[in-house]
Amino acid sequence: MCIPHGATGSKSNGFVKEDKPKKHIKRVSQREFEKGDPDFVDERTTTYAPKQKKYFFSGLLD
Repeated sequence: MCIPHGATGSKSNGFVKEDKPKKHIKRVSQREFEKGDPDFVDERTTTYAPKQKKYFFSGLLD
């Protein structure tokens, strides 16, 4: 007679997994999604300017 592996049950080690709160992001309205937030304040201090690439040989020829 064969006994299945899970038939005997498991011995409890006392570990209790605590429930974590679900991470939820508030859903925005369709109009705000398409037009943007009217109360948005841009707090950046400088504008984005990409760096120019410096090539090794251009430094030798200068």
